[in-house]
Amino acid sequence: MMKRNPLLLALAAAIILFAASCKKGGKTGLLVPKEAAVVIYFNAGSLSSKLSWAEIKQSEWFKELQKETSDSLARKLMNDPAVSGLDTDKGFCFFMAPRGRGAYVSFQGSIKDQAAFEAMVRSSGEAGAPKKSGDLNVLESEGAILTWNASTFVIIADAPVSGANNPGAQRFSNDSLTLFAKNTYALKGKALLDEDSRFADLIKSKGDMHMWLSVSNLYSSAGMGMEMMTNMLKLSTLTEGNIGTATLSFDEGKINFDGKQYYGKELTKLLSKYSSKGIGDELTGRLPAGDVLVAGAYSYPMGVIMDIVKLVGADGLANMFLGQKGITLDDIGKAFKGEMAFAVTDVEQRIDTVKYEGYDGKTQSYATTKTDPTYVFGAAIDDQKSFDKLYNIFGEEIKKVPSTAGTVKTEKGWLLISNSNDVTASFYAGNNKPAYADKIQGHQFGVFFNLQKLFSVISTDVRDSTGVKILEESRKTWQDVVMSADYKGGEGEFHFEVNLLDKGTNSLKQMNQYAEKLNAIRLQERSRWNEVTVDSASTEAPPKAFN
Repeated sequence: MMKRNPLLLALAAAIILFAASCKKGGKTGLLVPKEAAVVIYFNAGSLSSKLSWAEIKQSEWFKELQKETSDSLARKLMNDPAVSGLDTDKGFCFFMAPRGRGAYVSFQGSIKDQAAFEAMVRSSGEAGAPKKSGDLNVLESEGAILTWNASTFVIIADAPVSGANNPGAQRFSNDSLTLFAKNTYALKGKALLDEDSRFADLIKSKGDMHMWLSVSNLYSSAGMGMEMMTNMLKLSTLTEGNIGTATLSFDEGKINFDGKQYYGKELTKLLSKYSSKGIGDELTGRLPAGDVLVAGAYSYPMGVIMDIVKLVGADGLANMFLGQKGITLDDIGKAFKGEMAFAVTDVEQRIDTVKYEGYDGKTQSYATTKTDPTYVFGAAIDDQKSFDKLYNIFGEEIKKVPSTAGTVKTEKGWLLISNSNDVTASFYAGNNKPAYADKIQGHQFGVFFNLQKLFSVISTDVRDSTGVKILEESRKTWQDVVMSADYKGGEGEFHFEVNLLDKGTNSLKQMNQYAEKLNAIRLQERSRWNEVTVDSASTEAPPKAFN
């Protein structure tokens, strides 16, 4: 991990500040190499249209932060970000790229006023002076460099990927980092990630932040140990051509996180063999209709999991293990349809007695509060004969599960695990119409998480006044979370949505308001604590004098 240094922290702060304060933004030609593994692009114009710098400066939490900031440059930037000389009409970009057995990261943007930018750099207090390397200015720090010309700045920092799989992670000197920077400025044509239409479309699309992840490029920096495992199990069939993209948007009354997953040829061909109409009434009808904490369903053929195991060459290992039990991977694939539903309807607290042996050898006990969720999980059975084979083999293990943890039933074509008779009966009846069903229906995978229910559950555990106030503000802000995922037309799609109670205000502005309220609670509690401390000190008896 790279060490912090004042210059890079100050510049990063300036970029974050500008992302919230500029008037417009958009793609202007990002200097990102095609081998980049991770890319994050900040759409500064979109962000500033939802929360202006003037609004941020009026927030009490910001004023407190400004008071507590001792660095003079940071305080100057917080008061007037324009002093940095950055071009706020253009976005900012971060990327990470592998190089050999190491990796480096870059942060880049455009410069509008070179003199102002260089003045900011000088006032940062960083030791040393910038050097000239061709037409670039280079300012070195430990494990990182800042480079710039008349129109662009690029930060390059060493980012070794260390760990058990890569014990000999490569480290890069500042000379190497300078070379990486020069190569970044020189990028053009097919060497740019922009040449990939998927990346170009992502950056041009509507949203506040865009993210790109190349799994194959990421694994190329994971080290020899990972490479050996990948080759042995043919995991490259899963990573090759595997690209993930995502866009974060702060919309009216909600936070949306949408993404796509692109796969390599072999995996795409495999997945294209299967299809699903998604979660329908037959599945959602089995979910509890009441005020649940969390509920979800899945509908996609079980065969896809079996085929993926075979594709990566892990079926032999799996069958060797399963063969000891007298079953095969195909038995598991045939046993289940690939339709599942689950829910946690409530969480109850009860007093439980814990017994233990004391030092004197006698049995001791104490009371404790236990939290028990009421839950249900069901999986649709496909081939009954294959399922019975599995169930008979694992039946003895199932019988060992304490009855308090739940019961296992196999009726009406379903394997069901639950700790509630009522929920079990309702699941088997399958005629419920949950109010939240439309949030997950039609998708191949969907989950609904009720935040309002969560607040009610944890309110019984919150005792201190600060916690109660924070919980109340949270209850007034957050509503629920919805997640879904699908595979269509050779691509995977996912959606993550956080809904707020206020539907008429954009979520970024609401986040600022929420932070303001939490900060007010913190200040109130700090003031109250200071008063208690002063009162306590004033009532203490004065120390006795020594004769």
